[in-house]
Amino acid sequence: MFDRTDLRAAVGANILSADQAARLEAFILSRKDDGGGQEQVGQENLRFLANFNDIFITLGLAILFVGVIALVGTMSAPAMASGNLLSGVLFSLPVAAFAWILMEYFCARRRLLLPSMALSVIFVIFCTSAAMSLAASIIGADIERLDFSEMYGTTGMLGVFVFLAALAASLAIFFRFRLPFSLALSALSAAGAVYVAAGFFGDIMDVVGGPLLVLMGAATLAVAILFDMQDPERIRKASDNAFWLHLAAAPQLIWGISALVTGSNVLGGSTSGADDASQGITLLIVLLTIGVISLALNRRALIAASLLTFIVTLVFVLNRIGLDGFNIFITVTMIIGTGVVLLGAGWKTARRAILVFFPKGGTWSRVFPPELA
Repeated sequence: MFDRTDLRAAVGANILSADQAARLEAFILSRKDDGGGQEQVGQENLRFLANFNDIFITLGLAILFVGVIALVGTMSAPAMASGNLLSGVLFSLPVAAFAWILMEYFCARRRLLLPSMALSVIFVIFCTSAAMSLAASIIGADIERLDFSEMYGTTGMLGVFVFLAALAASLAIFFRFRLPFSLALSALSAAGAVYVAAGFFGDIMDVVGGPLLVLMGAATLAVAILFDMQDPERIRKASDNAFWLHLAAAPQLIWGISALVTGSNVLGGSTSGADDASQGITLLIVLLTIGVISLALNRRALIAASLLTFIVTLVFVLNRIGLDGFNIFITVTMIIGTGVVLLGAGWKTARRAILVFFPKGGTWSRVFPPELA
């Protein structure tokens, strides 16, 4: 293995020209993107942070865009003051366009993933802002007076349009730059469009409950598994795509299942029947089952996403059996902390132990990849 220091030394010794060194470095980076570099098999390697320079550049981009937004805002202020709804488009599109131009350099050319992720978020946000302003001007809606409790009317139509715009923007990033992170933005945007559209059938707080959250989470998880099946070793770009989709799917699945088990409304805050300790125990069992499935899939996202719910539920159950507050705190932190540490340290051993209960061979070996000795 060698790095940029070795390449510079080779240039200094006249073994390589500067152009040859640059092209060799680009080739090595492209092989890493395609899984050709050496990776730890099955370890869900995070490749979006190569070194501190990525953080440094991302920090610079954040400061730069504060200035850009202020500049564009100043230039479009007269149009905004006149009440022209299209002024939002004039404000948002230049910022989005500037973010795209920078992505052409940092993502397409340099393959710096953390700065590219920051730029993708900025691009999607300002494309969405432009879309909302455009839609509002078309239907004659006053954005400042929208009633977000009535999602079946004008607000709902705008909401669906905005999330679809975010979906289109994030998919444009993926198909142009093949940035795995953009798939998480796409999945969440699609889910948002479905959740808001559900409001057309009644109060959104009642409609968006457990079943719909589970449905959207399961759909996202299914797409993630399809990507995982292309890369059982978890070392290629397909695995990176799956990683971000798992992160998008996990909260929806966990919140939806929690709502189904406890009879609660996730968005509305109602907790009918949540005082029953047996429901808490049932939820703990369900979450443990999800953890086992996540272990078999060789993905930690579902387990990580369920930790908060597991902690809250365990606190509730322990409170019901009579433990006081401080004893609950000690018990929960000791149990959860020990469990996570042991699972992380013995991930491969734990997988070998539970994979005997899952189907093997053929397609199943790609869904539940075997753990090699």
